[in-house]
Amino acid sequence: MPNEKEQIRYGQFRANSVNEEARTAEFVISSEAPDTYNTVFKSDGWDLERYAKNPVVTYQHNDWSSDPDQIIGTSEVRQEGDKLIGVVTFENAEDNPLAEKVFRKVKNGILRGASIRANVHEGHWGDFDEGENPELLYFTRQDLMSWSIVTVQSNPDALARNAECMEVIRSAFTKNDSVTENPEGENGNQEDKTLSRFEAQYMYNKNLNEK
Repeated sequence: MPNEKEQIRYGQFRANSVNEEARTAEFVISSEAPDTYNTVFKSDGWDLERYAKNPVVTYQHNDWSSDPDQIIGTSEVRQEGDKLIGVVTFENAEDNPLAEKVFRKVKNGILRGASIRANVHEGHWGDFDEGENPELLYFTRQDLMSWSIVTVQSNPDALARNAECMEVIRSAFTKNDSVTENPEGENGNQEDKTLSRFEAQYMYNKNLNEK
């Protein structure tokens, strides 16, 4: 099951990036553009080490499926300016018919969506003096857990659950709060208490999803 601090965000296919012979395609899987939840993933906050140890690509975020064919390929992920780029190599048709079907739909421009799953460790509300938007929540340290090729329209639950989660998180913060990794609150300060609320709201959202 997903970790209680994981976030799902959507990216898109890069036009004319399919190499049919190599069975590869390129997706922008994240950028610093504000998303629909008024959050931003800072590009210098990405840690790709965990993902690189098992760089699989799934279909529709079926990461926990018992069907191994939901793993449709592997990928290399790189940073390109403020963008996170995923280059997927699809499994061959003989071994995985689903991978072949997804590959053909990507090649034909029918499937264009990509989605990351990220485990967030740190973040803060935008600082106007630093050129940030005070209405946005900036994630500044996060692990890439996985990414998938998705049809957003046919996967509304992931989007709805994530939107609800972000609304709860945003309402739990004041404009001076930030997210850090010290849930015990060593010094009893406001910053430490903030993370406790952050994790508690994630747990609340997770419990809602499992009902």
